[in-house]
Amino acid sequence: MADSNAERRMDALSEAIARLLKRVDANERRLARIEEALGLAKAESPAPPPPSPPPPQPVMVSEIAAPVAEATEPPPLPPQPRLETRVGLAWANRLGALTVIFAVGFAFKYAFDNDWIGPAGRVLLGILAAVAALAFGDLMWRRGHTTYAQGICGAGISILYLSYYAAYGFYHLVSTAVAIVLMITATAMAGALALRYEALAIAALGLVGGDLTPILLATREDRPWVLFGYLLALNLGAVAVARKRDWRRLEWLSFAGVVLLYGSWFADRFRTEKQVVAAVFAFAFYALYASRPIQAIVLGSQAAAMLVMAEIWTRQPHPFALSMLALAAAGLYLADRRQWVALASVDFAAFWIGYEIWQDAHAAVAPVFLFLTAGFLLFLAWIQWRVLVRKSDLDAPELLLLALNGAAYFGTGYALLHARYHGWLGGFAEAIAAAYLSLAYYLWREMREEERDPRPVVLSLGVALCLLTLAAPIQFSSYRITMAWSMEGAVLVWIALRAGAPKLRWAATAVFALVLVRLLFIDGWIYVSGRDYTAILNGRFLTFATAAAAFWLSVRWLGTGTQALAAYIGGHFAALWVLSLEVIGWAERSAAPGNLASVQSAGISVLLATYAVLLIAIGVLRQSGVNRLMGLSLIAMVVAKLYLWDVWTMMRLHRILAFAALGALLLLTSYLYSRYRGSIESWWKDDPGGE
Repeated sequence: MADSNAERRMDALSEAIARLLKRVDANERRLARIEEALGLAKAESPAPPPPSPPPPQPVMVSEIAAPVAEATEPPPLPPQPRLETRVGLAWANRLGALTVIFAVGFAFKYAFDNDWIGPAGRVLLGILAAVAALAFGDLMWRRGHTTYAQGICGAGISILYLSYYAAYGFYHLVSTAVAIVLMITATAMAGALALRYEALAIAALGLVGGDLTPILLATREDRPWVLFGYLLALNLGAVAVARKRDWRRLEWLSFAGVVLLYGSWFADRFRTEKQVVAAVFAFAFYALYASRPIQAIVLGSQAAAMLVMAEIWTRQPHPFALSMLALAAAGLYLADRRQWVALASVDFAAFWIGYEIWQDAHAAVAPVFLFLTAGFLLFLAWIQWRVLVRKSDLDAPELLLLALNGAAYFGTGYALLHARYHGWLGGFAEAIAAAYLSLAYYLWREMREEERDPRPVVLSLGVALCLLTLAAPIQFSSYRITMAWSMEGAVLVWIALRAGAPKLRWAATAVFALVLVRLLFIDGWIYVSGRDYTAILNGRFLTFATAAAAFWLSVRWLGTGTQALAAYIGGHFAALWVLSLEVIGWAERSAAPGNLASVQSAGISVLLATYAVLLIAIGVLRQSGVNRLMGLSLIAMVVAKLYLWDVWTMMRLHRILAFAALGALLLLTSYLYSRYRGSIESWWKDDPGGE
């Protein structure tokens, strides 16, 4: 019984091995046929069917593994072309074709200049040369010289473009309708050949030749409708071929060619009487490339179309406004449909920059103001659409757009209304603030029951707060900018902490840096003499006080850290600077001309020393090492000033008063440290940071 069971197991094993060998043989024959179809290797003759299995014999495991391992090894990859082959075959082929295109173009031009063969004969020779090149390229392709054939066919297509364009734009042999049909035919032929040969090179060479045609055959006569109609037909074909085969490099080449040719024509030949043709084809090219899936090309076409409209419609407010609003709406639609936040940002920037390029001092205020208002509401509505309809959480660029939209609208509106409607500017700021408050309310009402990002609500409230705060001092002179920046910096700090957005804290730091620069170089010098203003009750003091309050308010929200320390020091800098200016102004109003310099220097020394003692006293009372260190540093500066400068420049009486005051303040400082020495040392032990 045991022997019969062993024999059955051996029979089953033999049958399994035979089936495995048959399967391996079938896979090898299938692989050979695939290789033959792909041109990787010659197909081998099919192997004869395997013989009948031999009688059952003991089979070793190694004998089974060997053929299986051989059957599962991947076929060898075809050898990659060496650098020398790529340069000598592909690149030389492409450059040779391009050189032939130039040669034919120059030949057309030279024949025209020297009145050789008649125009019809020149065009006919060009067409025959193009057909011959295409036929020869097809022959080379069928013989297996695919790379070589691509260059020949590309050159043939380019020569065909040259011939057709010369027949119409150069020699005027055919009508406009016939020329359009010929160009469309050439474009379709180029696309068909590129698709047939699966050759990006043919499409690229044909496109380059088509772009070079207007350049090589350029004359003094300007026919923009013909030029741009030709370019549109050429690039419609290129984009269709690129879409069919997903050749993105061809799309980039097409976009670059249009930008180069349109830009060159615009810079050299655009005139006011050509506004319509320039605008029509700007829209046509925008529509062509805005429909493409490559984001960078869409961004470029959006920006280029909007900026060129500002140059086309100079001193034409109505067509400019309609064009810009249409392009802005199209950009926002594409940004929402494709979920491209960057497109909305580019659209927004191009809209407001385009207006700055266009703005015309002679235009009527009412239509321009309506245009700016429509643009502001368009971008504001887009944010509301994204949050309330699309239920999207806004990214950082969208939040920046939300904030800058109001700033751009207010800035451009202020410049527009300032000359004639200055009394309405406060109400203008309040109206924009009301729009942001309404947006914040609707966002909060829809989002309060959902666990969603609160940053749009907080940011809208912050912008509204800035505008409402700015509405009161807006009637002042130019220092209102510094006040607005100060309040904006404080609001940004508050928003950053409430919304949990650390990047906004750095934005606030940048704004505060601008505030300090403006205080130091602009606002500190708005009065020529101390007799031009009243002590304390003047615009400069109000500006510096507002800046210092904004700095210290930010410190209260920030708490501790490097940014809080910088804001705290900035507030004291603003306070000391304006107090010093007030002392200088007091001296100019009070001192005799011969004593002015001494009175000013002594007054500033006393002021700085008094401020230093106050800082030290606050540091002792509040256990603040920062205040004590600031006070000591300020006293060191006063001592250095007194001994290195004042002692040599002051008159005797003022020198005595300055030294006496400083001595008294130094003694007071020493007393404070003596009185609270133990406490101060214990504070440093408990808090090495000094707080």
